[in-house]
Amino acid sequence: MVDNLCRLLFGSDERLLALARRHVSLEDFLWIKEQLIGTGYIGGKAAGMVIARAILAKDPEFDWSELIEPHDSFFIGSDLFHTYLIHNGWWRVFMEHKSPEDYFEGAAKLRKLLHLGSFPAGICEEFQKLLEYFGQYPIIVRLSSLQEDGFGNAFAGKYGSFFCVNQGTPEERYCQFEEAVRLAYASTMSEDALQYRLQRGLDRQEEQVALLVQRVAGAYHGRYFFPEIAGVGLSYNTFVWDESVNPHAGMLRLVFGLGTRATARVAGDYTRTVSLDQPTVVPFGSLESGQRFCQRQIDLLNIEENSCQTMPISTLLAEGVPLPEVFRSFGITLPRQGGRGVEKGLTFDRLLAEGDFPAIMGRLLATLEKAYDYPVDLEFTANSAAGGGLRINLVQCRPLQTKGVQIQRVDIPENLPQDALLFRSRGHFLGGGIHLPLRRVIHVASGAFLALPLSGRYEIARIIGRLNRLIPSREEMPVLLMAPGRLGTTTPEMGVPVRFAEIDRMAALAEVAFSAGSLTPELSFGSHFFQDLVESDIFYVAIYPGGEGCVTNEQLLSRLPNRLADLLPDDAGFADYLRVVDLAEEFTLLADIVSQRVICGRLKQ
Repeated sequence: MVDNLCRLLFGSDERLLALARRHVSLEDFLWIKEQLIGTGYIGGKAAGMVIARAILAKDPEFDWSELIEPHDSFFIGSDLFHTYLIHNGWWRVFMEHKSPEDYFEGAAKLRKLLHLGSFPAGICEEFQKLLEYFGQYPIIVRLSSLQEDGFGNAFAGKYGSFFCVNQGTPEERYCQFEEAVRLAYASTMSEDALQYRLQRGLDRQEEQVALLVQRVAGAYHGRYFFPEIAGVGLSYNTFVWDESVNPHAGMLRLVFGLGTRATARVAGDYTRTVSLDQPTVVPFGSLESGQRFCQRQIDLLNIEENSCQTMPISTLLAEGVPLPEVFRSFGITLPRQGGRGVEKGLTFDRLLAEGDFPAIMGRLLATLEKAYDYPVDLEFTANSAAGGGLRINLVQCRPLQTKGVQIQRVDIPENLPQDALLFRSRGHFLGGGIHLPLRRVIHVASGAFLALPLSGRYEIARIIGRLNRLIPSREEMPVLLMAPGRLGTTTPEMGVPVRFAEIDRMAALAEVAFSAGSLTPELSFGSHFFQDLVESDIFYVAIYPGGEGCVTNEQLLSRLPNRLADLLPDDAGFADYLRVVDLAEEFTLLADIVSQRVICGRLKQ
C-alpha cells in the first residue's frame, strides 16, 4: 500500500521513491489524504518536506519531537492545474506552448491568462474550508512541481511563493488566497523557469504542478508577524572560503524575519553566513567587516495593513518592538548607508556563540544527509519555545545539486607585468580551483553604469541577455562577465538586474565593488543565485579594488576593439557602457583554492 501511494502522490523518481518507502509510513499518507485538495501528485517540494520530517520523526539516535514544530500544511493536487486550464478554456493555448516554435511566445500568452481565471464551484468550497482551518493566521502558497526538488533538478527560485497575510473579512481573505494561487500557477510560465526546463531537456515532459499551502511559522510582535530566525542550511559547504573550513560540517545562511532575505540577493543588506564547524568566524574578513556587512533590514508581515513589507530594524526598534532574547544587546549601531545618522544592524553573534543552535543544526543536516545518502539543502525557521530554547520548523528539503570542491593546486604565476593583468585578488571566489582559458569578456564599465538612469540599467541587463544567447556553449566559447555591484539583483541601484536565464551560458562572473556608488558584491552562499551557480558550474569572484592583494586593470580591455556593434547593431548606442572584447588564446582565469588566490589576464608572455 505504501509503495502504491508513493507512486500516486510522489511521482516516478526511483531514488525519491526508494527514500520514501524507507521512511514514510501508511499513517503519514493517511494524514496527507486528510490535508489534500483535489487529486494528483503533491509535487517535489511537498514530497521533500514530508520525507524529511518522517526521517527525523523516526531517527533512532535522537528525539527531535521537542525541537521540531508539528507539521501543519495543505496540499493542492497537480490535477487541479489542468482543471483550471480546461475550466477557463485555455487548453489549446497550453498545447500551443508545448510546440518548439511557440515555446516562449505561447508561454507569455498563457502567463497573462493564468492571472485571470476562475475555479470550479467545488474547488472554491475546498479553498474556503482551508481558510476556515487556518483562520486569520498568515499562510504562504508555494508552487510544488513534480520536476523540482528531486535528484538532478533543483529549480531553485524558479517558481513562485506568495504570502497571504490573511486578514479582513472572509470574502477579502478568500480573494487574497485565490490571487496567490493564480500567481503561483503563472510563475510556471516565467522566462527563468522555461529556460531552465529547456536547458535540462524537460521542456517536452509533462509538468505536473501542485501547490503546498503552509502556515507561516513565527509570532506576533505588536502589529507585525515574523519568525525570529529564518534561513537556508546546506549539509555540504560546496564552496569553502578558507582551507581551515570543513566542507562536511555544513553551512547556514541566517536572517532575522521572513526567509525571503535568506534565498535572495537583497538590496543594500547582508545575511549571516555560518560554517558550522566554526560558527563564530566571519567569512572573508575581520570582526569589523562582519559587523559592517550585517543585516540592517527585515522582511515581515504587517497585520494591520495586510501586506508583506521590508523595513529597517531601527524602525522596528523605534516603534518599541524588542528583539528576541537571543539577539538582545547584540544589535550594533552603524552609520546609516548614505551618511545620515545611524541605524541598527544584527550580527547573530550571541546566537552563534552561546547555546547549542549551531550543534543542533549541524546534527539535523547530518541526519538528513545520511538518510538521503546525498548532501541536502533545506529551508527552515526557528522561534523561541515556551520553556526556553528554540523550536525549528522545517519548511523545505531537497537534494543539494553540487559539483564538489576541486582541491587540486593551481599554480599562480608571480610578477606578471601590470599591463598583462585584468585583475588579481585573494579570496572571495566560489568554484574551487580552476584553469580556464577565456575567449571573450563582457565588461560593464563601473563609472558609466553609475551615470545611467534606472531604465538604462535594465536595458544593460537585457543586452547582456542577448549576448548570452549568442554564446554557442561554455566549452566552445568560455566567456567572463565583469560588472559592478551585484549581478542578479532585483534593485538596479545595487548592480545589473539580470535574470539568471540571461547569464546562464557564461563560464565565469566577476562582480566589482565600486565605492562611489555603493555597488558592493555579496557572496550569496545558500541563496537561489548561489544554487544556480553551483548547478550550472559557473565560476564566481568578487573583486574589491583597493583591498589587500587586489589589483584591477580595466584599461587592458579598453585597448581592445569593442565588438558590441558587430554582434548587436541595434544596441550600438550602449558601447560607452558595455564592451564586448574577443581575446587571444593566452588570456586565462586561474584560481587556487588552497592559497585563495585568483588571477586573470594575458598569462603567456
